[in-house]
Amino acid sequence: MKTKQVKSTDKKILREQILESAVASFRIEGIKISKETALETLKKVALSLEK
Repeated sequence: MKTKQVKSTDKKILREQILESAVASFRIEGIKISKETALETLKKVALSLEK
């Protein structure tokens, strides 16, 4: 059971890192977006990749 908890935690940490990286990338380009907007975009990308 610990393995499943570790994997889900790893995914959560990975998604948070991706989210922070996306916000930082936009900021570098001079585009300011909120974490909420970045999270919505990340969800849409994840859904798109599942197709």
